[in-house]
Amino acid sequence: MSNCTIRAIKIASTAALLSASVSLTAQAAPKVATSIAPVYSITAAIMQDVGTPSLLIDQATSPHTAKLQPSDAKALQEADLIVWIGAALTPSLEKPIETLPAKARILTLSQIEGLTELAVRTGGNWEKHVHADDDHDEDHDENHDAGHQDGDHEEHDDHDHEGHEGHDPHIWLDPLNGIAMAKAIAENLSAIDPENASRYQANAETFQTRLTASMDTIKKDLEPIKNKPYIVFHDAYHYFENRFGISAVGSVMLQPGVSPGVARVREIRAKLKDLNVVCIMAEPQFSDKILDTLIEDTDTKIGQMDPMGTNLQLGPDLYDALMHYNADKIRECLQ
Repeated sequence: MSNCTIRAIKIASTAALLSASVSLTAQAAPKVATSIAPVYSITAAIMQDVGTPSLLIDQATSPHTAKLQPSDAKALQEADLIVWIGAALTPSLEKPIETLPAKARILTLSQIEGLTELAVRTGGNWEKHVHADDDHDEDHDENHDAGHQDGDHEEHDDHDHEGHEGHDPHIWLDPLNGIAMAKAIAENLSAIDPENASRYQANAETFQTRLTASMDTIKKDLEPIKNKPYIVFHDAYHYFENRFGISAVGSVMLQPGVSPGVARVREIRAKLKDLNVVCIMAEPQFSDKILDTLIEDTDTKIGQMDPMGTNLQLGPDLYDALMHYNADKIRECLQ
């Protein structure tokens, strides 16, 4: 047998061993189902070099109105760990998660320790209400906002929302909350996959370092426009505003998924002029056709913010990119 033949056999054998090793590693990685793209991204960052989570709700779909697909139900059933914000954000996932076997490990991020929590804004430009002449069904005005208890959520009968109604569920839009979520995800993954615990913890530390640097940059970038008034499409950005010292003065929709009626349109147009609103921020998960009507004969511009990262590459970098995306978009419009 020639030396070339021997080398070829060795290379083939090595390749086969590496392939088998990779296959075994992939099989050993925990199966993790995540609710929305930002949660997917944080989880993917923590799972780097170990595995990849699955995503239940598409980036272009509002989590408030999303419907569970058959493939999603299968992913939930097969998951070793399910990571979601909670029923207040994704009501369509509540019953499917409640019906999972008791052994299923569920991490409800709205219940973890270390979060900054903000109340749902009500009154004035934020008040959830229905005018008598609004052209939508009053049934849509139910308040699904629910809160939480401290600690990881692993038991199904803990889906108790009493005592915590009124908390804003868009918790991931505060990067410090994102860091707290990353730590909780790393802890849960370490519990079910102790062999890779050191990797999860190292990834969480890397995530924190990166987010901390991004926060410093974003705060500086937004400083010049922090006092300029703008209106968001729906009240999803309270945490982002609170963290970076900017503040919207109202929202177009008073309830996610419910288009403004005639009376609400008149109300918003009056506020645009009274408050000298510089921008209305559209949102890719909802139709923005109403915005041209709202800004007609005003100096208000149309921009865009996005709580989900619709146009961003899905992966471990999406979460950090989402923070910069929203900061850039609001700065561009307000400048």
